[in-house]
Amino acid sequence: MSENYLLAILAGQRLTSSLVVDAIGSTVDQNGSSKLLGGEADLVWLRALRSRVNLVVTGGATYRAEQYRMPRSADLAVFSRSPLVAPSGFEDSPRFLSFMGEQQSLSGEILQLMNKYQHIHLEFGAQTLIPILRQLGFGVWISSQFKSGIEAFCLENGIRQRHAIKVRDLYIAYCL
Repeated sequence: MSENYLLAILAGQRLTSSLVVDAIGSTVDQNGSSKLLGGEADLVWLRALRSRVNLVVTGGATYRAEQYRMPRSADLAVFSRSPLVAPSGFEDSPRFLSFMGEQQSLSGEILQLMNKYQHIHLEFGAQTLIPILRQLGFGVWISSQFKSGIEAFCLENGIRQRHAIKVRDLYIAYCL
Protein backbone atom coordinates (compact mmCIF):
# COMPACT_ATOMS: atom_id res chain seq x y z
CA MET A 1 0.00 0.00 0.00
CA SER A 2 1.49 3.32 -1.04
CA GLU A 3 1.43 6.09 1.53
CA ASN A 4 1.20 8.59 -1.36
CA TYR A 5 -2.05 6.94 -2.47
CA LEU A 6 -3.45 7.22 1.03
CA LEU A 7 -2.37 10.86 1.32
CA ALA A 8 -4.16 11.65 -1.96
CA ILE A 9 -7.40 10.31 -0.44
CA LEU A 10 -6.99 12.75 2.46
CA ALA A 11 -6.03 15.82 0.42
CA GLY A 12 -7.85 18.97 1.45
CA GLN A 13 -9.20 17.68 4.76
CA ARG A 14 -8.31 19.98 7.67
CA LEU A 15 -9.91 17.74 10.28
CA THR A 16 -9.70 13.98 10.14
CA SER A 17 -10.59 11.26 12.60
CA SER A 18 -10.18 7.52 12.61
CA LEU A 19 -11.21 4.33 14.33
CA VAL A 20 -10.22 0.73 13.73
CA VAL A 21 -12.79 -2.03 14.31
CA ASP A 22 -12.85 -5.81 14.40
CA ALA A 23 -15.17 -8.18 12.51
CA ILE A 24 -18.18 -7.28 14.68
CA GLY A 25 -17.56 -3.52 14.86
CA SER A 26 -15.85 -3.36 18.25
CA THR A 27 -13.15 -0.69 18.70
CA VAL A 28 -11.32 -2.52 21.50
CA ASP A 29 -9.53 -5.85 21.68
CA GLN A 30 -9.35 -8.24 24.63
CA ASN A 31 -6.69 -6.01 26.25
CA GLY A 32 -8.92 -2.91 26.17
CA SER A 33 -6.99 -1.16 23.38
CA SER A 34 -7.19 -1.22 19.59
CA LYS A 35 -3.61 -2.33 18.96
CA LEU A 36 -4.49 -5.89 17.93
CA LEU A 37 -7.38 -4.97 15.61
CA GLY A 38 -5.86 -3.59 12.43
CA GLY A 39 -2.68 -5.33 11.43
CA GLU A 40 0.18 -3.95 9.37
CA ALA A 41 -1.94 -2.26 6.69
CA ASP A 42 -3.89 -0.35 9.35
CA LEU A 43 -0.63 0.88 10.86
CA VAL A 44 0.39 2.26 7.44
CA TRP A 45 -3.04 3.97 7.23
CA LEU A 46 -2.64 5.49 10.70
CA ARG A 47 0.84 6.76 9.81
CA ALA A 48 -0.57 8.35 6.63
CA LEU A 49 -3.32 10.05 8.64
CA ARG A 50 -0.83 11.37 11.19
CA SER A 51 1.90 12.35 8.70
CA ARG A 52 -0.14 15.20 7.25
CA VAL A 53 -1.30 16.87 10.47
CA ASN A 54 0.14 19.41 12.90
CA LEU A 55 -1.85 18.11 15.87
CA VAL A 56 -3.16 14.74 17.06
CA VAL A 57 -5.97 15.02 19.64
CA THR A 58 -7.18 12.26 21.96
CA GLY A 59 -8.86 11.70 25.31
CA GLY A 60 -7.28 10.59 28.55
CA ALA A 61 -8.81 7.09 28.51
CA THR A 62 -7.59 6.46 24.94
CA TYR A 63 -4.18 7.95 25.76
CA ARG A 64 -3.77 5.56 28.69
CA ALA A 65 -5.23 2.43 27.01
CA GLU A 66 -3.14 2.85 23.86
CA GLN A 67 0.03 3.86 25.76
CA TYR A 68 0.57 6.84 23.47
CA ARG A 69 3.96 8.00 22.29
CA MET A 70 4.55 11.39 20.70
CA PRO A 71 3.70 11.56 17.00
CA ARG A 72 6.79 12.00 14.84
CA SER A 73 5.97 15.41 13.41
CA ALA A 74 2.80 16.63 15.15
CA ASP A 75 1.96 18.04 18.55
CA LEU A 76 -0.20 15.88 20.84
CA ALA A 77 -3.19 17.25 22.77
CA VAL A 78 -4.91 15.12 25.42
CA PHE A 79 -8.20 16.01 27.13
CA SER A 80 -8.49 14.28 30.49
CA ARG A 81 -10.46 14.56 33.70
CA SER A 82 -7.51 13.23 35.71
CA PRO A 83 -3.74 13.90 35.75
CA LEU A 84 -1.60 12.55 32.92
CA VAL A 85 2.03 11.60 32.56
CA ALA A 86 3.59 13.04 29.40
CA PRO A 87 5.26 10.64 26.95
CA SER A 88 8.84 9.87 27.92
CA GLY A 89 11.19 12.70 26.97
CA PHE A 90 8.34 15.21 26.48
CA GLU A 91 7.56 16.07 30.10
CA ASP A 92 8.36 19.78 29.60
CA SER A 93 7.79 19.98 25.86
CA PRO A 94 5.45 22.54 24.29
CA ARG A 95 4.52 19.74 21.81
CA PHE A 96 2.55 17.92 24.54
CA LEU A 97 -0.68 19.74 25.41
CA SER A 98 -2.62 18.46 28.41
CA PHE A 99 -6.12 19.80 29.01
CA MET A 100 -7.21 18.80 32.51
CA GLY A 101 -10.65 18.84 34.09
CA GLU A 102 -14.19 18.82 32.81
CA GLN A 103 -14.47 20.45 29.37
CA GLN A 104 -17.51 22.60 28.62
CA SER A 105 -17.58 21.39 25.02
CA LEU A 106 -14.98 19.18 23.38
CA SER A 107 -16.23 20.20 19.94
CA GLY A 108 -15.79 23.86 20.95
CA GLU A 109 -12.27 23.11 22.18
CA ILE A 110 -11.45 21.44 18.86
CA LEU A 111 -12.77 24.46 16.95
CA GLN A 112 -10.44 26.63 19.05
CA LEU A 113 -7.51 24.33 18.19
CA MET A 114 -8.43 24.66 14.50
CA ASN A 115 -7.68 28.39 14.83
CA LYS A 116 -4.10 27.51 15.80
CA TYR A 117 -3.43 24.32 13.83
CA GLN A 118 -3.92 23.88 10.07
CA HIS A 119 -4.50 20.10 10.09
CA ILE A 120 -5.82 18.10 13.06
CA HIS A 121 -6.43 14.38 13.51
CA LEU A 122 -8.81 13.10 16.21
CA GLU A 123 -8.22 9.73 17.88
CA PHE A 124 -10.85 9.59 20.64
CA GLY A 125 -12.78 6.47 21.56
CA ALA A 126 -16.04 5.97 19.69
CA GLN A 127 -18.33 7.14 22.52
CA THR A 128 -16.54 10.48 22.63
CA LEU A 129 -15.69 10.83 18.94
CA ILE A 130 -19.08 10.24 17.30
CA PRO A 131 -20.90 13.03 19.24
CA ILE A 132 -18.04 15.47 18.53
CA LEU A 133 -18.18 14.72 14.81
CA ARG A 134 -21.97 15.10 14.74
CA GLN A 135 -21.68 18.52 16.37
CA LEU A 136 -18.93 19.61 13.98
CA GLY A 137 -20.46 18.04 10.86
CA PHE A 138 -17.47 15.84 10.04
CA GLY A 139 -17.20 12.12 9.36
CA VAL A 140 -14.82 9.43 10.54
CA TRP A 141 -12.47 7.12 8.67
CA ILE A 142 -13.14 3.58 9.85
CA SER A 143 -10.70 0.83 8.99
CA SER A 144 -10.98 -2.91 9.44
CA GLN A 145 -9.72 -6.16 8.05
CA PHE A 146 -13.41 -7.05 7.79
CA LYS A 147 -16.02 -5.21 5.75
CA SER A 148 -18.61 -6.60 8.19
CA GLY A 149 -16.93 -4.74 11.05
CA ILE A 150 -17.36 -1.36 9.38
CA GLU A 151 -20.98 -2.16 8.50
CA ALA A 152 -21.74 -3.26 12.09
CA PHE A 153 -20.09 -0.17 13.61
CA CYS A 154 -21.99 2.18 11.31
CA LEU A 155 -25.31 0.49 12.02
CA GLU A 156 -24.75 0.55 15.79
CA ASN A 157 -23.78 4.25 15.75
CA GLY A 158 -26.39 5.53 13.31
CA ILE A 159 -23.91 6.62 10.64
CA ARG A 160 -23.59 5.69 6.97
CA GLN A 161 -20.70 4.85 4.71
CA ARG A 162 -20.12 7.64 2.17
CA HIS A 163 -16.97 6.30 0.49
CA ALA A 164 -15.23 2.95 0.82
CA ILE A 165 -12.08 1.38 -0.60
CA LYS A 166 -10.13 -1.80 -0.08
CA VAL A 167 -6.35 -1.57 0.00
CA ARG A 168 -4.58 -4.91 0.34
CA ASP A 169 -6.21 -6.60 3.34
CA LEU A 170 -7.74 -3.42 4.78
CA TYR A 171 -11.18 -1.93 4.22
CA ILE A 172 -11.33 1.84 4.74
CA ALA A 173 -14.61 3.73 4.78
CA TYR A 174 -15.50 7.37 5.34
CA CYS A 175 -18.65 7.41 7.41
CA LEU A 176 -20.94 10.27 8.41
